[in-house]
Amino acid sequence: ADVSYYVRPNSAIDREALKRGNSTYLTGTVIPMLPEALSNGICSLVENEDRLVKSVFLSYDAAGNCLEVHFADSVIRSDKRLSYEQAYAMLKTDDLSKIRAVKPPKNYETAYAGKSLSDMSDADLLRLRGAVNKLWSIAAVLRKKRMRKGALEIDVPEFKIYCDAEGYADRIEKIVSDESHQLVEEFMLAANEAVARELFANKIPYISRVHDDPDEEKLADLREELLLFGIGCGDLRQRREAIKALAAISAHPQSSLLKTKFLRSLKRAMYRASPDGHYGLNKKYYSHFTSPIRRYADLTTHRNLAYYMRMMHFKYTSKMPEALIRQSALEKTAQHITFTEQNSAEAERESRKIKLVEFFSRAVGKDESFEGIITSITGH
Repeated sequence: ADVSYYVRPNSAIDREALKRGNSTYLTGTVIPMLPEALSNGICSLVENEDRLVKSVFLSYDAAGNCLEVHFADSVIRSDKRLSYEQAYAMLKTDDLSKIRAVKPPKNYETAYAGKSLSDMSDADLLRLRGAVNKLWSIAAVLRKKRMRKGALEIDVPEFKIYCDAEGYADRIEKIVSDESHQLVEEFMLAANEAVARELFANKIPYISRVHDDPDEEKLADLREELLLFGIGCGDLRQRREAIKALAAISAHPQSSLLKTKFLRSLKRAMYRASPDGHYGLNKKYYSHFTSPIRRYADLTTHRNLAYYMRMMHFKYTSKMPEALIRQSALEKTAQHITFTEQNSAEAERESRKIKLVEFFSRAVGKDESFEGIITSITGH
């Protein structure tokens, strides 16, 4: 969504968005970075309504090599909003009745829940299914290529807590990173990297999403810990050894616990106004571009991309482009939004803990029982 079209630099909305830095997703509710009229209204991709967007057009060959990239201010009209479950069904079956039977999740607090497909004709549903499968055919190639180049695949199991109408924790569902999630992820990664490369090549400053190399000492500690679980590995500073260790972890009965340990041995990703690389993705140039509704970093990227696009378009005219956000200003912003992101992440974790305690407390009152896994024992 072209948020920069509506949110002008240093306006009241812009100053508040910068102060917040990002949206915060507490269990059952969202504290948005932008007013709801923007985030869930004019900047949300509502079915069959025109929306302003900034587009990255990418052309690929059959091997997943990017042949051409160009950027544009565009108008998009969304054909259909799908939930992950609906898209997954389209990837896994050609039975239209089974696809129609997949219902969007209940009590979903965002605009991304999807709608029922029951009113779609067979012809429209087949066309939609064909489009989703075509997208996955490209994304699957990109994913394989990315993994071959050394990206780390750390799919730590996640869960979502749903709340009832009164705000109480109602049910918990596991989120599986299946092909429907991976399809979206691959194209977001591709767009983010394409924008970063273009801006860097043309000496336009931007905020990078940076993931520094892990500490040698923490990797040594992880290596010792993995040995306790029967997983031997070499020097984890070598990327190929880290990838081998992750493969062994994925095959281990305690993979969920071990992936979390692996993740905790790495450094936190942060924002910086310099292209210092992303260890986990194994990318040199990487920005955040795809979510300006919920991240201020993306909004700054949109603005400097707009400057670059206007410079290219108006270089033979006297018309001046929008002001460029300078390196010094981006450095200050990057430091601030790194703090707000970490602050939000802590609040989100605490929110989940509270709702988990609430859910299990109510379950105990109903005399329910659950299986659990002991992850550690301390001397307290």
